[in-house]
Amino acid sequence: MRVILLASLLTPLLATAQTESQPACPTLARASFTTAVENREPTNTVSQVPANTDELLFYTEVHDGSNQTLYHHWTLNGDPFVDVTLEIGSDFWRTWSSKTLTGLGMKAGDIWKVSVTGAAGCELGHWQVTLTETGNAPTPDTTPQSHPKPAPPSAPTPAEAPATVEKGDSDPVDLSANFMAIEELLTLGDSRGARSAIKRARALTDNAQQLAELEQMDKDNQAFAELNQLIRQRDIPAARQKLQALMVSVPPESPVYPALQGRHKLLDQLNEMNRDSASLQAASTP
Repeated sequence: MRVILLASLLTPLLATAQTESQPACPTLARASFTTAVENREPTNTVSQVPANTDELLFYTEVHDGSNQTLYHHWTLNGDPFVDVTLEIGSDFWRTWSSKTLTGLGMKAGDIWKVSVTGAAGCELGHWQVTLTETGNAPTPDTTPQSHPKPAPPSAPTPAEAPATVEKGDSDPVDLSANFMAIEELLTLGDSRGARSAIKRARALTDNAQQLAELEQMDKDNQAFAELNQLIRQRDIPAARQKLQALMVSVPPESPVYPALQGRHKLLDQLNEMNRDSASLQAASTP
């Protein structure tokens, strides 16, 4: 009898604790694609932009989400491209993420999509923008944006087949802008986005040497992703061993190399922190 009474008393307490540990989803008051933000406000709201647009931004206004986390999940033609983490600083918060399109080989018909979620698994909706022929002005989005409704999870849109590129010969093409974009993504630790950028660079050339270079770059990028995983797991010895092998095999002119240098500094910092922690524990041992 006492056990039953105690269980009945604990049940509402446990339910309350569980509710308190999972904050309510924030309210997404506004969300839209734009080509610029000034004074923390979007200069326009677009559903279509020219394929030669330099930068695309996704703007959100969030209410009642102080100290929570917001995520912008960017996809290109249905393929995951980059996930952006945004911290909400107050119950009225305006924030945005951006994507540099230069060097990614954008073409008319490409579709960028952003899905917005919260840390507690909140599905807040998704929006998309279509790229049009170069020279067309951005098309305003006439969809009401003041009170977006949460969108149910949907299956990813199948990636569009790459357009056939007519090439007269196998001469090298200028991929410097693509390499800059890949290097930028790797510096941010976005191996998945870098892989998509490498894939798009392949579609721009049929030069055997450049294709071989991109193939090796893709392998180095996968190794870089494995290195990041070891660092996240705090497996410093294994991470340092893998980094040393990559620093030897990856050429300095590769977009992957600067990212490796950054991880070298990070491992040195983590190693120093571990030594300081060990020294502190030794000093506190009686």
